[in-house]
Amino acid sequence: MSAQTVLSGGDKYYSYSGVIQGDLSVPTTISMVLMPNTGLKDSYVKIQPYYAVPVSTAVDSQVGLSIYLDDVEIYKSQAKDGASRRVDRNDQIELFIPRQSKLQIYSLNTSANNTQERGVNLIGYYL
Repeated sequence: MSAQTVLSGGDKYYSYSGVIQGDLSVPTTISMVLMPNTGLKDSYVKIQPYYAVPVSTAVDSQVGLSIYLDDVEIYKSQAKDGASRRVDRNDQIELFIPRQSKLQIYSLNTSANNTQERGVNLIGYYL
């Protein structure tokens, strides 16, 4: 799990999870990014999740993404069919983040794909 890192110019920040996979305990969510406080300025963020090849393509076995802002879920995406999420899929989520917000990004997990690799990259632009 990664926290916020401000770039040298001070006008942008980034965070990334690295490649993560679930384990045999099959948690419903896996924490990927946690920023307790995004800073003193409002920001615009681009979030790019990525997924390895699904272990299972059965219905209701797809990993997904959930984003929380100040402990309120503001984005959730989880395909019904595991085959719909492929390596070459290039999703990007763009959000406005008010100053001094808590930002959390979770991977939504399923028992069929708990060992599927996944991750997320984020870049934030201070406004």
